[in-house]
Amino acid sequence: MVAVSQANRCRECARVHRRWALRAGVSESELDALRAGEHEHLDPRSRAAVSYAVDLAQKRFAGSASPEAGEAREAARKHLSARELNQVEAIARAMTLANLTLNTLTKLRRPRRASNEQHPLFARYWSRISGRVVSHKHRAELLAGLHGRVLEVGAGDGRNFAHYPPEVTEVFAVEPEPYLRRLASEAALAAPVRVTVLDGTAELLPLGEGSCHSVVSSLVLCSVSDQRTALAELHRVLLPGGELRFFEHVIAEQSVGKAVQAGLDGSGIWPQLGAGCHLTRDTVRAITATGFKLERIRRFTSGPGAFGVPFVLGMARRHED
Repeated sequence: MVAVSQANRCRECARVHRRWALRAGVSESELDALRAGEHEHLDPRSRAAVSYAVDLAQKRFAGSASPEAGEAREAARKHLSARELNQVEAIARAMTLANLTLNTLTKLRRPRRASNEQHPLFARYWSRISGRVVSHKHRAELLAGLHGRVLEVGAGDGRNFAHYPPEVTEVFAVEPEPYLRRLASEAALAAPVRVTVLDGTAELLPLGEGSCHSVVSSLVLCSVSDQRTALAELHRVLLPGGELRFFEHVIAEQSVGKAVQAGLDGSGIWPQLGAGCHLTRDTVRAITATGFKLERIRRFTSGPGAFGVPFVLGMARRHED
């Protein structure tokens, strides 16, 4: 899987490969090293097998093998048995077919819906106003008391990073938008805790099952393309008893505000301006319907009177298995 990802450079395929490799027991550091082509830590037999598989995949996708293909083939013949060579070649053929099939399906599906990953104009605008939309006080309240490994989904420009408490050992920050992800990577360098910024979406997270103590969602669940799938993924990566911290805007409770939100949402104006953001989602209900137990929530509005935007800030916990 790693070999085909390296040769194919297909982002959708790479996410699937990373997810299954993590489930198979490959560590984060090993997977990153393999993806980067750093094979020095492998034993000779494993290094020969990986290098040979990469060259086979490269030949199938690019039409020609790499300049080191002959060396990789000779190393594979030296360290692997005939049966193992056949296994590597069979895996390369199977993964090639699977990747080409997935690429074809992705291209067929792509025109039917707008991408929720690249919004360069909105990303630049958001990077200017995000500090005012979510205050330092709200960020501190959202992250207070976290510990261990944390996933922050839709990390944006990384403004939350500065507020993580020292008890947090590592933050995996997933952000699909390239411009915001670059800003988040810069913010990670100054963070008080270790932050690893990853490309990914809430609907397909590049982390293993039960790998995190907590998940943080800040103004994300309004814009995911499939809220149910996204919440199921957040539930999947949490340890039993783990926390979901959320700060989201939701559908209004008053009829006037609800009507205004419905009008903007239904017309398509707001989703277009807000990079897929929806004003009428009942996110709290969706959270509890996914298998989370709501433990605390604070509701407030921002803006004038009945036209204020309703927000929720709270914590829900994954049920103990």
